[in-house]
Amino acid sequence: MYRNELFELVAVALQSQTAARQIKWRYAAGNQNEKFRKIVLRSGMGIAGLVIRTGKPFWCDRLNVYQLRDAMYTPIAKCESLTGAAAVPIMSPATRLVDGVLLAGFRNGQPVSNKTVQALSQYLLP
Repeated sequence: MYRNELFELVAVALQSQTAARQIKWRYAAGNQNEKFRKIVLRSGMGIAGLVIRTGKPFWCDRLNVYQLRDAMYTPIAKCESLTGAAAVPIMSPATRLVDGVLLAGFRNGQPVSNKTVQALSQYLLP
């Protein structure tokens, strides 16, 4: 997917199996550094937390305007210098609950939209 699309970062966040409500970014392609591995979120916090809590896709093409004090602050966007990103829930077929998040982002100011979410969602189809 990373090579087939124009995304500059593709990452997967998963809920912890041991710590309740803890979410960590586990895998990434196109990452600038390894800081994403240190990010620990809870449901509702950051992009992954929001997608896991709501079970709905997220997209924003103005991520670089948010600061730590803002309610929509996104650590993955800050440490990877993302200007825009789209994220979709990864659903468990057995439980029909959200197990994780697939995120794709841009650093070059390229806008994201519902079309970006649809393209990203295609990679999760069986």
